[in-house]
Amino acid sequence: MNNRSGWIEYWDGDVSVYTGATHLKAHYRELFAGISPLLPAAPFTLLDYGCGEALMAPDIAARGGRVFLYDAAGARRPRLRQRYSHLDGIAVPDELSVLDGLCDVVLLISVIQYVPREELPLLLGQLRHVLKPGAILIVGDILSPANSVLADVSALLRFAWRESFVMEAVKGLLRTLTSNYNQRRRTLGLSTYGAGEIGSLLEAAGFDATPLSENVGHARHRRSVLARRRG
Repeated sequence: MNNRSGWIEYWDGDVSVYTGATHLKAHYRELFAGISPLLPAAPFTLLDYGCGEALMAPDIAARGGRVFLYDAAGARRPRLRQRYSHLDGIAVPDELSVLDGLCDVVLLISVIQYVPREELPLLLGQLRHVLKPGAILIVGDILSPANSVLADVSALLRFAWRESFVMEAVKGLLRTLTSNYNQRRRTLGLSTYGAGEIGSLLEAAGFDATPLSENVGHARHRRSVLARRRG
């Protein structure tokens, strides 16, 4: 079992990295606030790759977006279809190939740390295929080699203080110490990238990459990049 299949197997289960319902909702509010200024004028088509719970999908659809949600963990897709079956603007495909050349935006948020470094160029190539020429890929929550659990915990607690879920966060962090996620993180590891590495990989995959001034998520010690498809 390689790192990617190990992480996909994990996400296929009934698991979560959120400390509770308040954290989950606050996370997606913050994420939507971060990506909202980067979205094109309506109408547009957006793919959220590795979408997780995808709670911001209705907000994106309300902005005039046709939203496609894709998660490599197959057990998540039926749950997403059921959740959003009442909304015409949201769809959950099983294959990315049906989106070739259709998308104006692809989101790749808090995903590449779970992809082995040697497999990232292939994933970037697949996402390039679904984008129109000149369309954008937003890569968020990029971990640096200096990233630490302490930095992640500190960022979460600052976010919890601001969003009023400190007790929920503390209890959730204590649960995480003995969780399957913590065990997978130790055994499988997370992929990290130096400041210039992710830009070089994106350039090689056919994108023009521009670092964003701050991460699109709450963790300000992580980084985000906006990449525009060439040709």
